Amino acid sequence: MKNARVALVSFESLGDSLIYTMMADNLRRNGYAISLYGNVPHQLKEWLPQLSIEPYPEAEAFYSTFDGYDLVLMSPSRTIRDSTGEIKIEDIRHRFLLICQKVPKTWLFDHHSRLKQNLTQDIFQEIEQLSHSAGSIHYRRFKKESVVEITLDFMREKMGLQTLSANVELSPPEGLIFRKNKRRIILSPDSAWPEKKDWSPERFLKLCALLAKTGYEPVIVVAPDNHPSWQAKPNNHFSTLTFQNIGKLAEYIYESAAVIANDSGNGHLASFLGIPVVTIYRKRNPFFHWRPDWSDTRVICPRIVLPGSEGPIWRPFIGVRRVKRVLEKLLRQVESK
Repeated sequence: MKNARVALVSFESLGDSLIYTMMADNLRRNGYAISLYGNVPHQLKEWLPQLSIEPYPEAEAFYSTFDGYDLVLMSPSRTIRDSTGEIKIEDIRHRFLLICQKVPKTWLFDHHSRLKQNLTQDIFQEIEQLSHSAGSIHYRRFKKESVVEITLDFMREKMGLQTLSANVELSPPEGLIFRKNKRRIILSPDSAWPEKKDWSPERFLKLCALLAKTGYEPVIVVAPDNHPSWQAKPNNHFSTLTFQNIGKLAEYIYESAAVIANDSGNGHLASFLGIPVVTIYRKRNPFFHWRPDWSDTRVICPRIVLPGSEGPIWRPFIGVRRVKRVLEKLLRQVESK
């Protein structure tokens, strides 16, 4: 175990948070005394006893929280990225090593020289390679690699980590049984960018009806803010749930057979937990970088995309029966292993 004290501060979105959780676990595997900060990882703390996890610090304690660390790797929150107040990019880039999927040049700073001057020689030697890793995780041109594979490449080439794995060791809460409900299919029909990313609610409901007709148990899971509107939708006769806590959502997903989702955080969470995922994606690119990639997954793209006055027209070109066929093929492959 290295003596250097290292903190990793996650971006706040669900998908990003899981990527940084994977990064923290790989830093641990390589001997670093790592502390992970983020509200999503903190809600999954029970699943990850091997990691030291804390919630995102409050603004008034932001700087003091990290005073005891030799190195802080940080993906700044949206609030900080847009801030002109006391905590802003111009200030923290001199204190912390900033990383994210794509980093503006204005975020960069020579931390190697700063750390070499301020740390003891033995501590600096432990983190010297990490001190060069400020910048973009997506640091070069990638082709078909997923964000999981891109992050592993970044950790190998930029952080200098030698022992790497995409799979984070999970300790499910006592009593949970992996994929216990073999016919329960979760449908996740919302995302952070509904106008751009979401398949139509009508098609999700038709898919629920088709699944129910053939013996599956479809359950709609939506964000808390969207729950009232989904419960009130015409033809929604299906169980429609929401979870205030990511840990409780993870428990429900973990005991389900599969998840069908838009390009969204719920798909990443299911994949992170090892649950099969079918992702409905708006572009004709099944190898888009931000696809879930921790479990058995499939991406369904529109057969064609047409230009439209209010954005590309793609939703009509992903059929309900096609989604069901892809799901069933995926389930057969998973069960045959």
